[in-house]
Amino acid sequence: MSTFTQDLQEAVEYHGHLCSGQIIGVRMARMGLKELGIDEPKNFRGLIVYVECDRCLTDAIGTVTGCKLGRRNLKWMDYGKSAATFVNTETGEAVRISNVSRHYPPDGADLAAFFDAIPDGDMFYVTRVKVNYRPEDLPGAPLESMICPKCGEGVADGRQVIRDGAAMCKACAGGAYYEAPDEA
Repeated sequence: MSTFTQDLQEAVEYHGHLCSGQIIGVRMARMGLKELGIDEPKNFRGLIVYVECDRCLTDAIGTVTGCKLGRRNLKWMDYGKSAATFVNTETGEAVRISNVSRHYPPDGADLAAFFDAIPDGDMFYVTRVKVNYRPEDLPGAPLESMICPKCGEGVADGRQVIRDGAAMCKACAGGAYYEAPDEA
């Protein structure tokens, strides 16, 4: 397993700068992996990580674990929380780690040294959890797909919804985050 310093360096290179979120994310990921007994996460295919925010710590968690959205083993849950759940799909074990502290380093502080002085127990809350996921949520080829009858776009992995008795994409069913020009 890599060292904390190696993990932090890789996270910073990927993210583009050192910040508190990078350090918290690296520590959170390392803790999750340790709790599940995973020493070589980038070579372990049974790991899925659910992140609960779209902030800096998510980049760090991804670099430490090797999990990626495109590989379908990094899942983003839009909760706005500094938390992540680490799942070993081979054993069914899962642990959720949340950042429960609000420690702010003084201006100009050495961030790594500042956060290193805070014990894990003062920074994180660890909970053994059960994650209910479907086969369609696992990495690998899509298990099912369909074409939305309204827009003609493909929908994979059971993400369609039923409206008025018809299967369609979430956007056409009224859940779009965007407005098409003819809808404005």
